[in-house]
Formats: sequence, C-alpha cells, structure tokens
Amino acid sequence: MWREKLLLRKTNKIQSLYPSVKFLIVCLYSFCSIVLGTIRPGGYPVFVIFWFLILPILTAASGVFNIFFRGFLKILFISALILTVQCFVIKSNDILWRMGFLRISKTGLVTGISLSFLVMNIAGIFLWMFKTTENKEIARALDASGMNHKITYVFMSSLQMIQVLGRNSRTIISAQQSRGVETEGSILVRARAFYPLLVPLILSSINAAEERALTLESKGFDVKGEKTYMFELYRSPYDKAAKVISLMVTFAVLTWRILAWVL
Repeated sequence: MWREKLLLRKTNKIQSLYPSVKFLIVCLYSFCSIVLGTIRPGGYPVFVIFWFLILPILTAASGVFNIFFRGFLKILFISALILTVQCFVIKSNDILWRMGFLRISKTGLVTGISLSFLVMNIAGIFLWMFKTTENKEIARALDASGMNHKITYVFMSSLQMIQVLGRNSRTIISAQQSRGVETEGSILVRARAFYPLLVPLILSSINAAEERALTLESKGFDVKGEKTYMFELYRSPYDKAAKVISLMVTFAVLTWRILAWVL
C-alpha cells in the first residue's frame, strides 16, 4: 500500500517536529509563563511580558505567523477585556488614575496584566501547536502511543466539530439569505433569524452523525486486529534537540525563581 511520508512534506524544521514534542514544548512554555508571572520586580509582572515575545518569534520561525496572527486576534480581544475588567473592578487604596467614578489601582493593573498575559501565553502556544500540526498528525501520534483508536476518534472529532459546525452554519446562512430571510442587521434582526438557522444546523448535524457511523462501520472500525493507516508519521531528527532546549530553558527559569525567592 502507498503510504505518505508526512515528514518529507514539511520543509520547515519546527513544523516537522513530532506532535508529542510540540505538546511537551506547549506544557513547558505554559509552566514557565506561570512561574515568570510570580516574579514581580517593583510590583509589576514585567518578565511574563518579555516572555510573551517568544511567541511571535516562534511562529515566524515556524512559517505560520500570518495564520497565527489572524487566530490570535480573538485571544487578544479576550485578554484586553480581562485587563479592562480587572483594572476597573478591583478596588484598592493605591490609586494610579482617577476620573469621576472611574479609577485604576495598582493592584487591579497588576492583576489584569498578569491574567491577560497568562491567557495570551497559554492560549497562544496552544494555537501555535494546532497551526503547525494537522489533525491527522495528532491522531496518528495518539495511535502510535498505544491509545485506543475509539478514544482517538472521539478526541479528533471534538477538535473538528467547531470547524464543521462553522462551515455548515455559513452554508445555511447563505441558503436562508437566498430565500429572503434577513440574517444581518441589528441585534433584534439577528435574534429573529437565529431560530431558522438553528433548526437546520441541528438536523444536519444529526444526519451527519448517522452517516459518519455508517461510514465507520463499513470500514471495519470495530473490527479487532492490526489497523492500516494511510500514512506513516516519522520522527524528526530535530526532536531531541528541541526537547533538550525546552527542558534547559524550563530548568533555568525554575532555578531563577527559586533563587529569587530564597534571596
């Protein structure tokens, strides 16, 4: 049987890393973000801000900066909302800015910066992983790790569900607009159009689930025995170097935090 050598399709060295190595990088990066957020010289979490600069460098080196940036705008909006809410909601006596009943305290500003950059760091590194790793790579890596193929299928179906529902909703919206249903405008107009969009979306999802079950059954999904895969996932020669560098950086950050706490 013809098998696709997935590694050969990726010329970028970072993109070609094995999915488990990328997941290790994600976990270690998130851990370092939490640790650096606790170091606050002058009371401000400046190190977690500088740590965030690794993300654009990593995405640019991976060749996915433009795709990453479009997805990161949503994370940026949520982080900005968290920062704004924390600044104006948390009350303290250390006032930095006041205008009428609005005021920003140092405690609220520090808390907002810490939470917003923590969200951007952790959500951003996960976004990097999914932008540099295809779903079939993750599924094949999970199978290779010994995970049950049914659990793998459920996990991958969950990842793809948002994309499938989004694509179906856009199709239904176009169909409803062609029939004269108003789907754009004020909030009331969108609310009235919500029900005509929701019912076809739910029914199409149910039908798709039934068709998917029949397809899996016809391909022997429940048959016990060795499975055949359409492609093989090979390990990159740079996997070991990536793991060593990630562990060394994490060890350095953790050592720095312990020394800062002791001294």
